[in-house]
Amino acid sequence: MSLTQFLENPPYEEQPQEKQRIYEQVINSLSDTADNKMKDTCNNLDTDQQDALMRYIYKGLENCDNSLKLLKWHGALSEVAGLGCIMRVMSEKRKRVL
Repeated sequence: MSLTQFLENPPYEEQPQEKQRIYEQVINSLSDTADNKMKDTCNNLDTDQQDALMRYIYKGLENCDNSLKLLKWHGALSEVAGLGCIMRVMSEKRKRVL
């Protein structure tokens, strides 16, 4: 599956093992993406997909999974999606758990 496909249907309601498997695939996909392709990738996502990506980025940073690459993704996504993406993810009343 591609990154976009994972972001279309985030596994909010899946079992923990399935969530972990998908999380690892998303992090691997992010890690394998060239730095110069990040902004283009973010531009091709809709708002819901951008928010899901931001959730994965924050989870990866929380777990210290390839933090340097994730910080680059955070910068690219923030540039494309704006601060609204960060605010939506950080202020959700019902926390969506990936």
